[in-house]
Amino acid sequence: MHEPISTGPDDTRELVVFVGRSNVGKSSIIRALTGKRVRVGKHPGSTRKFLALDMGPVIFIDMPGFGYMAKQSRTKIEETKTAIVRSLEKLQERIVLGVLILDVSLFREIVERWERRGEIPIDVEFYAFLHEVARQVIVVANKIDKVRRRDRGDVLSYVAQRLTEAMPTKQLNLVVTSASKKHGISELREAIEACLDSEGVGIPRWPGIEVDQSD
Repeated sequence: MHEPISTGPDDTRELVVFVGRSNVGKSSIIRALTGKRVRVGKHPGSTRKFLALDMGPVIFIDMPGFGYMAKQSRTKIEETKTAIVRSLEKLQERIVLGVLILDVSLFREIVERWERRGEIPIDVEFYAFLHEVARQVIVVANKIDKVRRRDRGDVLSYVAQRLTEAMPTKQLNLVVTSASKKHGISELREAIEACLDSEGVGIPRWPGIEVDQSD
C-alpha cells in the first residue's frame, strides 16, 4: 500500500491540492488519476488528515473533506473547515494548482439550501478561496453519471454560472468526470498538465506513462 510522504521544510516542490466537500469522490478521483491506493473513508467526512502523494516534479495533496461529516457536531465541522483553510494558507507559497471536486449531481440543491439559510454556498466559497492561495484552479464536476443525459447541459451551465458570478475576473477551467466510471480522467490529466506547464512545472509521473524529463 502506498504510504503518505513528508512535506517538511527540506521539500520545496510545488503542490497540487485537491479539496472538496465530503463524499464528492475526491479520493476516488485521485486514485483514478495516480493509480495510488488512496484511503477512502466508510462515512462522509471520515478522513481527517491530509495525504501527500509523490508524483515526481510535484506533490499531490488530498485534503480532508469539508461540510457535512457523519456523527460530527456543527462546531466540529466548522473547526475542520477552519483547519483546512489555515493549512492551505500556510502552504500557499508552494501551491501551484488547486483542484476543487464537486458532486455535480447535487451542486444546485446544495447551493440553494445554503442560500435559503442566508449563507454563502460552501462550494462557491472554496472556489473563491482557492483563487487566493493557488496560482491556477481547476474545477472537477464529478458524478456526471448520476445526472440524466438530457439534463447535463443545464446542470453544467448552472455550475459555470454560479462559479463565474463568484469570480468574474477568472476564467473557469471546468472538467467533467465520473470517477466511478473512469470517464474524464484523461481529460483531467491533460488539464493538470496544461496548468503545470503554464507555470513552468514538470509533468507528474502518471501510472504506466513514461515521461521524458531530460529537457
